[in-house]
Amino acid sequence: MGEISQDRCVPFIRKVDRMVLKILGLLMLFSVCTMIGLLKSMSLSKRVRQLEGFQNALDAIASEIRYFAAPLEEIMEKFDSMPEYKELLVFGLCKKNFLKNRSFQSAWEKALEQAKPTLSLNDGDREVLVWFGRSLGTTDADGQAANCARYGELLAQRLVNAREDTVKRGRMYTSLGVLAGVFCVTLLF
Repeated sequence: MGEISQDRCVPFIRKVDRMVLKILGLLMLFSVCTMIGLLKSMSLSKRVRQLEGFQNALDAIASEIRYFAAPLEEIMEKFDSMPEYKELLVFGLCKKNFLKNRSFQSAWEKALEQAKPTLSLNDGDREVLVWFGRSLGTTDADGQAANCARYGELLAQRLVNAREDTVKRGRMYTSLGVLAGVFCVTLLF
């Protein structure tokens, strides 16, 4: 009389299993929404880091040209092997493209296009770098150093804006990801 029949337990177990699966699914949905917000926020920080890298690279390129009169292909090879520029990928790709077609300007543009999926730069950032590549190697050493300084200043302005974006929009993206997750969980629960 005190025993519970197995027939009555099976529906209860199935109901509990469905509830556990639903909760796990909702937790996964919340995690995905939060992760999307965090990834978007991290891409803003990555843009700042990459702009800093390009700005430092332009200063170093100017020094290489001014003090060592180094050819552009050697500069690209040297920068490709330097750990502080590894994330940018552009220098190694430019070197490879330059060896194929011997035009630095087209090699630089093609390298920027090839590296686009891994770079967190916006269209304006890329445009500044494209124009930098078009001007590099077209004048004497002093002119090239001046071009590096000019485009370095343009990148510095973009860097200030990128830092402001990171502060303002970074927290917003993270919060929106969490709120979207909470909204979806609430809606589906």
